[in-house]
Amino acid sequence: MLISDAAIDRRSTVFALMLIILIVGTYSYMVLPRESTPDITVPYVLVITTYEGVTPDDIESLITYPIERKLKGLKDVEKITSVSAEGSSMITIEFVPDVNIDNALQWVRDKVDQAKGDLPKDLENDPSVLEINLSEFPILMVAVSGEVDEAVLKAVGEKLEDRIEEISGVLDVVLTGGRERQIRVEFDPDRLYAYRISLGEIVQAIRQENVNIPGGSIDIGQGKYLIRIPGEFSDPDEIDNLVLLERDNQVIYFKDVARIVDSFEDRTSYARLNGSQSVSLAIKKRTGANIIEVADRVFALLNAADELVPQGIQLSVTFNQSKDIRKMVSELENNIITGLILVVLVLFMFLGLRNSLFVAIAIPFSMLLSFSVLQLFGMTLNMVVLFSLILALGMLVDNAIVIVENIYRHMQEGFAAIKAAKMAASEVGWPVISSTATTLCAFFPMTFWPGIMGEFMRFLPLTLIITLTASLFVALVINPSVCGHFMSLPKKQRHSEKAPSQIITLYGLTLEYALKHRLLVVVASFMLLIGIGGTYAVLGHGIELFPEIEPNNAFVEITAPEGANLAASNALSQRVEAVTAKEQDIVHVVAEVGVSGTGGNPQSNLTKISLDFIDRDDRSEDSRQVLDRIRTALIPISGAEFKVEKKEEGPPTGPPVSIEISGNEIAVIDQLVAAARQRIKDVDGLVDLKDDFAKAKPEIRINVDREKASLLNLSTAEISEMVKAAISGTKLGVYREGEDEYDIVARMTEERRQSVADIKNLLIPSSNGDPVPLSTIADVELGVGFGSIRHIDQKRVVTISAETYGRNSNEVLLEVQDKLSSMQFPPGYQITYSGEQEEQQKAAAFLSKAFVGAILLIMLVLVTQFNSLLQTLIVMTSVLLSLTGVFLGLMITSTPFGIIMTGIGVISLAGVVVNNAIVLIDYINQLLAEGMELNKALIRAGTVRFRPVMLTATTTILGLLPMAIGVSFDFKSLHWIIGGESADWWGPMAVAVIFGLAFATLLTLVVVPVLYSLAESARNKFYPQKHV
Repeated sequence: MLISDAAIDRRSTVFALMLIILIVGTYSYMVLPRESTPDITVPYVLVITTYEGVTPDDIESLITYPIERKLKGLKDVEKITSVSAEGSSMITIEFVPDVNIDNALQWVRDKVDQAKGDLPKDLENDPSVLEINLSEFPILMVAVSGEVDEAVLKAVGEKLEDRIEEISGVLDVVLTGGRERQIRVEFDPDRLYAYRISLGEIVQAIRQENVNIPGGSIDIGQGKYLIRIPGEFSDPDEIDNLVLLERDNQVIYFKDVARIVDSFEDRTSYARLNGSQSVSLAIKKRTGANIIEVADRVFALLNAADELVPQGIQLSVTFNQSKDIRKMVSELENNIITGLILVVLVLFMFLGLRNSLFVAIAIPFSMLLSFSVLQLFGMTLNMVVLFSLILALGMLVDNAIVIVENIYRHMQEGFAAIKAAKMAASEVGWPVISSTATTLCAFFPMTFWPGIMGEFMRFLPLTLIITLTASLFVALVINPSVCGHFMSLPKKQRHSEKAPSQIITLYGLTLEYALKHRLLVVVASFMLLIGIGGTYAVLGHGIELFPEIEPNNAFVEITAPEGANLAASNALSQRVEAVTAKEQDIVHVVAEVGVSGTGGNPQSNLTKISLDFIDRDDRSEDSRQVLDRIRTALIPISGAEFKVEKKEEGPPTGPPVSIEISGNEIAVIDQLVAAARQRIKDVDGLVDLKDDFAKAKPEIRINVDREKASLLNLSTAEISEMVKAAISGTKLGVYREGEDEYDIVARMTEERRQSVADIKNLLIPSSNGDPVPLSTIADVELGVGFGSIRHIDQKRVVTISAETYGRNSNEVLLEVQDKLSSMQFPPGYQITYSGEQEEQQKAAAFLSKAFVGAILLIMLVLVTQFNSLLQTLIVMTSVLLSLTGVFLGLMITSTPFGIIMTGIGVISLAGVVVNNAIVLIDYINQLLAEGMELNKALIRAGTVRFRPVMLTATTTILGLLPMAIGVSFDFKSLHWIIGGESADWWGPMAVAVIFGLAFATLLTLVVVPVLYSLAESARNKFYPQKHV
């Protein structure tokens, strides 16, 4: 070939190029950012509106509906969902995957601006329009815990926050837990009544005093002076001595009717680490920053700070994303070294040590070239890219093996090294290019994978395309040049026909027998495919979206009844913490009581307990068994719903069972949900069954008598504001101390806002200045309301969700669907299935199209290569026969058919298995063109190409073997590693490729020559003047 000949003639240029690749590739690998998951754009926009103290049904009518009506006109929208909860509305707009997220944000902002005129006038803040950015999720969580005062914990957390934010690569540090300081003006209602003072007068007085208003400037003499009136409080005690007002010739001070308390805001949550109170630091890295380097800098700071914190305080890392990526980088490095060793060992048996090294150099140079391109394209070393590089390891040497083995064979025939290199490259150059092109064609359609799943998984085909293209360049440029100048043979091997090995002799005899019984071989091959496929359909292990892996982290979510206060939720949490504390494999138990609900505001009835397991190698049992034991131990605890679930890996998919029931009337939906739950509750393998319909939330309703209120010149809005100020508090301003600001809040004392009677006795100012009790102008009664109201595309909806355990998720879902299929729904009400099932259907639909697209592209390359449709169809039979190995491998390893992993494996096989057939048929064509008889040409081509075909298949299989069986060797610590997250996650894909390739290779060496022979016979019968 022209490029190979030029490389051989200009070896100095090639060696200089090798040096450049070595330097640039090494530098690129060192600076490539390490990330756990790909930095993908999520096409979701959130509209969050807070309206404190307002019930969910009022939030729905006052905020959610007006905004949703405007958003309905947006283009490129997949779905609009919303949650109207107490005090907040959150609307999620899901756009089509290819939308520009910046444009989408602006469209939503415009629509929200249009809706502002329909929103309540007393909203403190405008609705917030936000995007979801996965790159800004925390990479580390640090807990500051100990049996000390919460103010001390918070102070230590704030100091650490400031120090960590100074670290290069850190974007933000969010401190959670611990209450903010608050200056409270707590008034006595009895004294207010005695002095005939309303709360509004207190609020107005403080707001007028705590001010800092500029007075302009004045020229005096030759100077210009600014005028300031510093009226802000410098000490909270100043409020005590302020004159409130003068009534009946008596001066009334604030201290006469209220007390000033320097305290903390109301507790809305509890946070504990292993039973001790704590605060947490969520550390986020900048986009593109190296996660490992950032984490190392944080750890160095924490190690130094550990000695400086007060006695009794511990610093613990409860979440470390860098640990997983560190393991994957180590796996890649170990696999590269293992691949080099295995390739050298395998090739050593055929080519000798020195010549095997010529093939082995394809691995480091292809990898280094790939690292350079990855950095050029701005990609990162994340879990998908790293596995793609590992997957490519075995394929990198395929082209080099064919080239080097052919040079070796020509040198055995007596040609000089340079002449042999040129002849060999010219002979197999185009087949090598074609075989690489077919592999690239298999992966190319996957680059168009839509949705978040596609954003996540498209890094796999992109990385493989880059890496395999790099290997082709190395095989055509570097390998021929190096072999042409450095390959040598012992003199006894020159001009001598080395006796074929026993295995090649056995293969030759097998092929001769097959060519004599052609129909039997073809029929037996396809019957084997049908037989194993049918057996798998009966005895297989079901279908899954992603592999079921042993989790490192898990959660226990506790949902107490609507209206449960923080103390009740805290008691439930402590009981669950006591259960988890008994498990020796759990190192951290982080409890968060009163966590934020789906509406964004903290909810006292929700608790989340995070479980962090010790390292996998140190566990006494599978963490899934631990979670099942915890789930069983929680069954006797009444008074709440408990959900035990593992942390999901990969792109978000939702729960395995997710059922949406939608309609207009919430009461009807409630009945349908109850009926559906009753039908499916006993399904085997279904656990943690729950729904998100929050009902019967207790509330106190104040029904204003508008006539009485009007006679006193009072409006419903004024009464509402006074009630809110007295019960929830009203912000009067801020008190500044140094750089910190603390709220000044006026409200009734805690002991006077604990009953309905206290609310009834609340004083409301009247038009004549004398306050009147609330009970004289309104009826106060107890009632119930909704906890939260959810919409999908403006329809009310309730979702029933569940996890699965001990049974394939798809089997569970099929039984659930069967039990619900006979359920009757009123007109306007419907049931749909979402979550993992929805993503599975989307993925299956796309991968089916990608497979067809890959087959068509591969056929186009083959027709171009052979200029024969019939020969193309012969080659494509190897793709079909590879499915026999895939099904057999899944049965042997008891692996379910993974829509994503096995699906990608099958598509990969389509491009890989045809490579051997291409090389084989191309050589058959060459021999026939030289005039050799058909059967002799078939046997000659088979025996000559047996060695490179088996070598390429073997190296690919060996490269994936550690991933499939979960056993590898760590060259840094010099010990064997058994199992691992990567093997669990990517193993099914490796199993599909290994068994499919092994089976297809063995059948290709026999079936392809037989089919060629049959095609030639048919050609001689019908078209005697043409070749196949």
